Amino acid sequence: MRLALDTNVLAYAEGVNGAAMQGPALDVISRLPARESFLPVQVLGELFNLLIRKGGRSGRKAQSALLI
Repeated sequence: MRLALDTNVLAYAEGVNGAAMQGPALDVISRLPARESFLPVQVLGELFNLLIRKGGRSGRKAQSALLI
């Protein structure tokens, strides 16, 4: 079975919606099997926009978050 990461999980992991959800989101991501998980390109675009608009990050900082 393949697992796709969702924009919301990644936004929580980046701390956009507050620190309370960041830990659990990072825990979920760390438990995903690498060979069975993937990140849809659409999610990358959505996360980039979310980091800039809601997260208040510059384009460069949002890009850095996506490249890690």
